[in-house]
Amino acid sequence: MDTTLTINEHRIPVKNLDKVFWPEDGFTKGDVMRYYAEIWPVLGPHLANRPVSLVRYPEGITGDFFYQKDVPKPPEWLTTCPIPSDGRVIRYAVLNNPESLIWSVNLGCIELHPWLSRLDNLHRPTYIIIDLDPMEPAVFSDAVTVALRFRLLLKELGLQAFPKTSGATGVHIYIPIAPRYTFRQTGTFVKKLGEVIIQHDPQLATNERKVSERDGKVYIDHLQNLEGKTIASVYSIRPFPKAPVSIPVTWEELPDCHPSMFTIVTAPERIQRIGDLFKPLLTLEQTLPEEFLS
Repeated sequence: MDTTLTINEHRIPVKNLDKVFWPEDGFTKGDVMRYYAEIWPVLGPHLANRPVSLVRYPEGITGDFFYQKDVPKPPEWLTTCPIPSDGRVIRYAVLNNPESLIWSVNLGCIELHPWLSRLDNLHRPTYIIIDLDPMEPAVFSDAVTVALRFRLLLKELGLQAFPKTSGATGVHIYIPIAPRYTFRQTGTFVKKLGEVIIQHDPQLATNERKVSERDGKVYIDHLQNLEGKTIASVYSIRPFPKAPVSIPVTWEELPDCHPSMFTIVTAPERIQRIGDLFKPLLTLEQTLPEEFLS
């Protein structure tokens, strides 16, 4: 089904809305578009003024996919951010309004990967990410155990942190900070925290970069904090069976949840019922302890 949508006076041609993106579940490109349009009020502030890498699945989740950073021919109304890289300039999309999000979905974008920093200060992130990825035979509950240990450690340091499911098998912990630290400093911060966790329980967690040597543990990926690195946004759909969503949870409910509980079917009702658990990330600016920065 092809049509033209008019949003804020901008006309957006959309195509193939009935194309099945999840063959086993029957979810279509149109379902992706409806989900993102419905949750825009909570998603939009988390994308605002951040360069975004678009993860495109033009043939659905079983087809080829690719990351699109450069947008060579954007609509004239789309905000873009030119960033020098390896001798050329990459023109990133910035999804500041619902029409830009619908435009990205029309390209076959399922996942949204925003930068950790904003346009006004690209070299200083506004949050830190602790990415906990269980390696088989470790499972989601093991990632939860590690996450809760991080929570205790962060509380000892006087820092608030906010968890979300990855939408796959892991847990993401976000720590909002004042945009005064370099990416090198925030990466070092996570690495040093991870070393404390690993020292406490070396059989459960690891920071080993080689997948073959992670020995079925939960991988603590501090490298997600490098400049230009991105991770699936809060409320982003993930390209897995049942169309799971990477969604915020409270620390109290984390032990009893599983990523499969939150999908494009169930997530909108939850969001409408409890609101945006990640809202504090939009304003909270915390200071990091100096001893963990170098």
